[in-house]
Amino acid sequence: MLSSIGHALDPDVDAVALHYRHLGVSIVKQLRQGRPIEDILLDRARGYCVSRNDPVTGGVHCAIGSRVSGQDLRTGSGDYVVTSTLASQCPPAVGRALGFSVASKLLQRPAHDKPSTRPISFVSIGDGSMHNAHFLSAFNLARHARYRRIKCPVVFGISDNGMSISYKTDGYTRSLFNLRGDEIPMWSANGTDMLDVYDKTLRATEYSRKKAAPSLLLYKDITRRFGHAATDRQHAYLSEDEVLGMAESDVISAAVVQAVEQQNVGTYAEWLDRFEEIGSGATK
Repeated sequence: MLSSIGHALDPDVDAVALHYRHLGVSIVKQLRQGRPIEDILLDRARGYCVSRNDPVTGGVHCAIGSRVSGQDLRTGSGDYVVTSTLASQCPPAVGRALGFSVASKLLQRPAHDKPSTRPISFVSIGDGSMHNAHFLSAFNLARHARYRRIKCPVVFGISDNGMSISYKTDGYTRSLFNLRGDEIPMWSANGTDMLDVYDKTLRATEYSRKKAAPSLLLYKDITRRFGHAATDRQHAYLSEDEVLGMAESDVISAAVVQAVEQQNVGTYAEWLDRFEEIGSGATK
């Protein structure tokens, strides 16, 4: 469902640094930039097997990013390489937001007069990573910029599935940000509803574009379907019913129902054909 974030971002001007679980956002962004899905799948396959032919990293473990129209990131696609499973992508994202206005002056680029054309810096993490010093320092810097009325159009996106590997966060994410008094507005989206995710992300990004100020997005009620990793033994910290209930959660089917029943986009047969077509292409 979080893939709909990619439709709320401007693929041509926005800087994006994603949590490694949010790969779908990068895929949507690349599709909007005209890349064939077959090329995107091949790039990711190379990335997963740490191939030196991976066009994004050249063979680096646990890294995501993208290339556009055959170009690598060094030529600039706005989709930055992230190698962290925690939050080290956050400080550079705030730095980019602070640097937008400075770069325009130093490089004598045309000013973005219309708010709709101004770039924003979008960065995402999981709820467990908000305890990490990289996120806390980055968020504090964004708060300070807002306090001093310094332009800093950064959007923090936090996905909350209630689990930090084996530790249950028990809603602490919402509690933490409900207590803040830093003038950074927060939007809360139902992470199982792709339309709500899109709507709230669009609102937050529009705010940051117009105000050149930080904003916060909380994607809540997300269910982790499987273990944190292949070696994760969920039964050591979850009950049998919890494990089964999580595995039975099917957001893809829910998205198809939403598309067909609420938006009148395609039929169930058409979506099934497309699903099988993509699956077939991925296994070739």
